Amino acid sequence: MENDVLSKIPMFSSLQPDTRLAISRCAFTRQLAPGYTLLIEGMPAEHGYFLISGEARALRMNPEGRVQVLARFSNGDPINLISLLSKDKANRATIETLSEVTVLVLSASDFHRLINRFPDFSALLLHQLATRLAKMTDLAADLSLYAVRARLARFLIELADLKPSPAGWTQDEIAAHIGTVRDVVGRLLRDFEAAGLIQRQGGQITLQNRDQLAAVAQEQDL
Repeated sequence: MENDVLSKIPMFSSLQPDTRLAISRCAFTRQLAPGYTLLIEGMPAEHGYFLISGEARALRMNPEGRVQVLARFSNGDPINLISLLSKDKANRATIETLSEVTVLVLSASDFHRLINRFPDFSALLLHQLATRLAKMTDLAADLSLYAVRARLARFLIELADLKPSPAGWTQDEIAAHIGTVRDVVGRLLRDFEAAGLIQRQGGQITLQNRDQLAAVAQEQDL
């Protein structure tokens, strides 16, 4: 694989030249269509994936088909670090593409060889793992401590501060992300709009009263 492909993954910019060369010698790329299931929860983690372009999401589903989105990945993100580093080497979530996606792929054996041989690579992954676990901790706190109304307000504020997603956010996607159902999201969005907190136009949501929405975001589930 050409070394310049690694330049498309920002997290690799801090690696030493020898480390980048070693990665380029064993990695390869894959192009995936929107809606493709890259990994299935519970199956063996046989490869490691880093997102070069496009968007994907990690989700869990209960026996009744209720979906909880655990993370949404964009350019440069590692996708399945926890699965590769866990003792049983099993996928902790299902990974689906939300757009056309290009991923950098390492076999599990090459992934672990690189960790053992290159300290800068292992330190980088440790930092990424800590960031991912912090997000999971925040998600668990949101789901257990805050009402759906507050979770939606927090989500809308966070969304306003991010670069717009090419894949967009449907009400189903928002519901899966904050741990509720589409009908509840639709009703709350109408309530927020009627109260002058947001404005909706052509599928886009614009904050109209960020301070008041921030107050709603702090409402705890009693």
